Parts: sequence; structure tokens; C-alpha cells
Amino acid sequence: MSSPFFSVIIPTYNRARFIGKTIQSVLAQQFQDFEIIVVDDGSTDNTRNEVAKIKNSNLFYHRKENGERGAARNYGAKKARGQYVTFLDSDDLVYNHHLATAKRFCDDHSPVIFHLNYDIKDEKGKLIRPAVSLQNINSEILTGNVLSCNGVFIKTEIFLDNQFVEDIALASLEDWELWIRMSSRYSFLNSNVVTSTVVQHDARSVLDGNTQRIKTKAEKFCHYVLTDEKNKIVYGNKLNQAKASALTYAALHLVMANEKNAIVFKYLCRGIKENPREILRKRFFAILKKIILG
Repeated sequence: MSSPFFSVIIPTYNRARFIGKTIQSVLAQQFQDFEIIVVDDGSTDNTRNEVAKIKNSNLFYHRKENGERGAARNYGAKKARGQYVTFLDSDDLVYNHHLATAKRFCDDHSPVIFHLNYDIKDEKGKLIRPAVSLQNINSEILTGNVLSCNGVFIKTEIFLDNQFVEDIALASLEDWELWIRMSSRYSFLNSNVVTSTVVQHDARSVLDGNTQRIKTKAEKFCHYVLTDEKNKIVYGNKLNQAKASALTYAALHLVMANEKNAIVFKYLCRGIKENPREILRKRFFAILKKIILG
């Protein structure tokens, strides 16, 4: 069996009502030299049956015990045969030029890692947020997770040497941590061509109302990013930008989860102390508005 150019890895957990549409968006690609690897991360709904309805020789289904997205992506990458791996969330969609655009980018630049742009829509397809142009991922990634996992492509052998941290407590920040780690090691190229969409819905796992989990993952993120030796060598004190962003990110999610104002202010002030420019961000004003208006 010949190896495909791309391996599209789709980790999924209880996304039976979304995953069929997600897979079909890949199958509809203009560029057809790919495989799809679905990694069912211990779903308790009928995800398996929904995937089984789709008959295609390029589609492979694997089930594992629940270990969160980072572990599921790593699992899928170890089974990949493609030259590049890319990770598609099982509730998002790619436009039909997604892989064709990626292939042209590979032909033109021979990149180790790169990102294609994305927009955000609701479940009915209404545009919520247009794509935001990126100029230099290697520096911009410190200020926040400006990337969509759906748009990142990595040479398979490089990814296998730089995998997602398999720490459940880091869940939803594990991709940002990896992008920073990769940025300290490689030139992270990008194209602002929009090729995928993040589908916003109430069941998205990033909308976590567990205040202890929010606090723990922010602290875990700071630990992993600030203790990585290559990160420290390349970025030095600039890593404080990432720490500040993670702390104000935590403050925003804590206030949305109705945590006590004193705790929210603690994280907000810690973030501003690390990087005073955090007060210029929309999230700063969103936090204050939520506190004032309740």
C-alpha cells in the first residue's frame, strides 16, 4: 500500500452528532492523496456507529481508553503513513481546498511546520469571527494561542519527536504548549489563506465550568512552557508574555464560571504583573464587565 501525502488525524470523544460531517468535509477535498485516522478516545455515545456508516478505503477507525486529545493525537500520529500529519477536531470542518492549499505550500516552501488560516462559524454556518491575519507565528504565539489545530501541518517524523504532552490536567492548552515548543525549535511558517472553520457550539470542551480544572491547567501550562530548556534559550524573558496570557485566560474562564471575584482578580493581577500590556486586551475588559455586571 503506497503512503499518502497527508495523514488527517481526528481525535474524538462523544461527538457523534458532528463527526460524520467533519469526515465528509475531508473526503470532499480537491486534493485526494490522504488518509483519515479517527481516534475514538473512549466515547460513550454512538460515535463508532456514525463513523462506520461512512465507507471509504482511506478512512481508518481506532478506539482507545480515554486520555484526552493530546494522547489521542499522539496515538493517531504513531499510526500515520503520510509525509505530513494534521489534526482536525471532530466538531470542525475543512473547506474543499484545504489540502490542495497545503500541498501547494509544501511544494513551494518544503516546511517542517506551517499553519493555514481559519474562521469561526456557528452550527448553522453563520460567520462569527472572520480570519485574523498572522505575520510571524514564532513571535505571535507567545501572546496567546492564535492558531487553530485544524490548520497546523507537521512533517510526521518531526512530530513524532515533538509530541503533545499527555497530561490530562493540561487539556485545552496542550496544543498551545506544543506550538510554543515547536516555535523555539523550527521556523513556523504560515499562509493566511482560510481553509477551515471552527464550529462554535455550547458543547465545546474549552467551555469548562470547573474552576479547579481551569486553575490547574493554567498553572500546568506555565510550568511546561517556562521549564523547557529550548524555550528558555530561544525566548528568555519573553516567555513571560505566554505566562501572562495563560493567567488572564484563566481569569476570564474563572469569571465566566462564576468564581469568587477575589480569585479572578488574583489571576488577572498576576497576569498583568508579568506583562502590563494584558490590560489592552479585549479579555481584560470582558473580565471587568462580567465582574461589574455579574
